[in-house]
Amino acid sequence: MTAEKSETQHSTEDALQTMPRVALHQAIVVIAERELDRALIEHTRPMMGMYVHPSSAENAAVQRAVRTICAESHRLGLRAEELIIGIKQAWVQLAPVRARHLGDRDGDVLREVVSNSIEVFFEVRDATAHERRD
Repeated sequence: MTAEKSETQHSTEDALQTMPRVALHQAIVVIAERELDRALIEHTRPMMGMYVHPSSAENAAVQRAVRTICAESHRLGLRAEELIIGIKQAWVQLAPVRARHLGDRDGDVLREVVSNSIEVFFEVRDATAHERRD
């Protein structure tokens, strides 16, 4: 009976500790969805079957979204993997917007967002750590 009580107690404690993480995760998904939606609206869907490189305005919109998402993930205290999972979940929610604005570039833009997010996430973290040392 004691072992059962201990297991129940641990699972309850684990649930209480993860609840805030779940809320933080949901927050970054909402933020990422909002910011990526704004960035994707800047994209012009290429003609059928044509591949067109994104314009400087489209690249800038994605970069702004990435910087905002990363800043918010730092503010929320998220880890890099939580950021990437949140971005990918937001990306799934944006399927209709992606279809209208990206066409065949969908996968390329997602790779760009993920790569830039990793770079920016650690760039900001490294800069903050450097400032603390000075």
